[in-house]
Amino acid sequence: MELLTRKCLLALGFCVVMLSVFPSLMNGAESHQVTQRVRPMVSRDEPLGRIFPPETAGTTNSAARVKRPFTVTKAMWGGQESSGPLRHHRPLRITLHHEGSPKPLTPSEDPKQLLRNLQSWGFRAKGWPDIPYHFLIDLEGNIYEARDLWAVGDTNTQYDPTGHLLVTLMGNYELQTPTLRQLESLCDFLAWLCDYYNIDPSTIACHREFVLTACPGKYFAPYVLSGYVEAEVRKRIRAAYSTGQAK
Repeated sequence: MELLTRKCLLALGFCVVMLSVFPSLMNGAESHQVTQRVRPMVSRDEPLGRIFPPETAGTTNSAARVKRPFTVTKAMWGGQESSGPLRHHRPLRITLHHEGSPKPLTPSEDPKQLLRNLQSWGFRAKGWPDIPYHFLIDLEGNIYEARDLWAVGDTNTQYDPTGHLLVTLMGNYELQTPTLRQLESLCDFLAWLCDYYNIDPSTIACHREFVLTACPGKYFAPYVLSGYVEAEVRKRIRAAYSTGQAK
């Protein structure tokens, strides 16, 4: 059943690529404009127990009810401080990436060492002041803090990440499939981000929806393009506001 569900999601995701990706690219959609995309698996009419006024996006919610998942801090994984100035922004939307490593990530690899390597490579080869993403998630679903989320991320592609809160799956999802632990952790974490920073779940999108790129990979993107991720995030927010705690 699990395999069948995954295959259905992949097929559905590929079908909606034409709807969700190419129109925005052909129309030259400006990355600062927050738009609602077609997501077949999402029902946006069902109340969440709270609203997301656009003017509050990127501000903190002192009454947030979704519980924050444990996050490995930069100090805990041995990251260095940012090496240069960072541009300030307000996170208005969530954009999902994959790390795009040269080969599939395996359970035997040390995520903390990979993060240190990524940061050092960015300093040395790209001149970036920090890891380009704000948070990363490993195969076990562990969440790692990277760049300050109030700072604009970096990219190898031709889009402006100002206003984008960048969350990344570690690994290469052109070559491997996300683990169930990654997907569960991702949805838990996005629900908290949306609730705490007042970011409308309908803004959750793929990197490829803003620029011509394979990111976040053909085996991860369908979970986003189909609306699976947004639907799961909405379910968690709804649960938190009906019971007082996300489930």
